[in-house]
Amino acid sequence: MRKTIYIALIIGFLISCGNDKTLSEIEKYVTEIDNRKDLSESITEFNTEDLNGEIAGGISIYELTDNNGEIYRIIAEIGQPNQSPSNYEFYFKKDSLTFAKIVEFNETGTDTIINSEYYYDGVKLLKQTNWKEEKMDAETVRQVSEFYLVYGKQTTE
Repeated sequence: MRKTIYIALIIGFLISCGNDKTLSEIEKYVTEIDNRKDLSESITEFNTEDLNGEIAGGISIYELTDNNGEIYRIIAEIGQPNQSPSNYEFYFKKDSLTFAKIVEFNETGTDTIINSEYYYDGVKLLKQTNWKEEKMDAETVRQVSEFYLVYGKQTTE
């Protein structure tokens, strides 16, 4: 009986170590993408105008791609009238979401409402870290990333 318990504990420990290794590999991948000099960044901006013709907000989308048009990172900065400003960061490996960081600010932009990181292995969520009580569902984050990825592919073609 003791042997079975020890074996189960060892297997559990090895599984948890494997998950930590995967998370550190994802963190290393994100750092490598941010430091690569061979990738090109393009910016697309959409402005929202108010009734007086003044620009009142908009969306800026930053895409980091290689020479073949493969998307490695998309950052979306969203600031719309009467809404909280938000920043979304998505990192992809071969069109598969690997890492996401979601930050949403209060209406004045002085404090965060949502501040979360998501680690993925394909469609499977490996870990979600929330520094605020409010959070975004991991499946919603994955779907939003797919929207931006599809949009990004259309603009690079």
